[in-house]
Amino acid sequence: MVKENVENMPSSKKQKAFISYVSGPKFKSDTIALSFKSYIPLERKFKIEDLFEFKRKDGDLFLSFICLLFAGFIIFNFSSETGWEDRALDHKRFGKILKQPWVGPLACVTILLPAALLNILPSYRRWIYKKRNLIPSRFFHEFSIWIKALEFIGYFLIYTLSIRYLGYFLSTVIFGVFLTNRLGYTTLKWQIRSILTTIAIVLIFRTFLKIKTPVNIWLYEFFPQNIETFMKIYF
Repeated sequence: MVKENVENMPSSKKQKAFISYVSGPKFKSDTIALSFKSYIPLERKFKIEDLFEFKRKDGDLFLSFICLLFAGFIIFNFSSETGWEDRALDHKRFGKILKQPWVGPLACVTILLPAALLNILPSYRRWIYKKRNLIPSRFFHEFSIWIKALEFIGYFLIYTLSIRYLGYFLSTVIFGVFLTNRLGYTTLKWQIRSILTTIAIVLIFRTFLKIKTPVNIWLYEFFPQNIETFMKIYF
């Protein structure tokens, strides 16, 4: 009976019908196409093949100009700040010449100035091209992203100032956890990871490598003498 009903159906309906040989009425199923649209902001679009691709985007001319000014500032102060005026080239051993304080800055300036000049020329041509072809500029959008980075510079300054009051250990742990939450990693797993990471940083750089920190820590003054000395040496 079921086969007869199927044979009497038009061919278009045969393809969409599902026949059940168990007891009960037969049923039909049609495929319904649902549209899906996803929007990703332009600044968050990323492709792995573009990781090492160089592109001149908005704000490149401004940044190139800043780099050129920085190179010019270094050259202007090179003679008085690097010991070039007191250079001694009469040494017979070339190694003694290389140990003089002006050698390293001279090598850097020799590379920095030509690189800044070679970078600003194509950047300027790119800016002229976009202006001539009326290509809209997103300079202010990119500049706003640079301004947002100043927030984290402020965090770093506050962190360095807090060390003299709270000590290297406590300041590092507090700001490590805070920055983890600031970047959106708020789950318990990331909180534990941030605490363990900051403790490892303190152990490596302060306990073992003995980086210099302020001698007088405000918080440590409230500790007993033995604990205060221990914290100042290792934490």
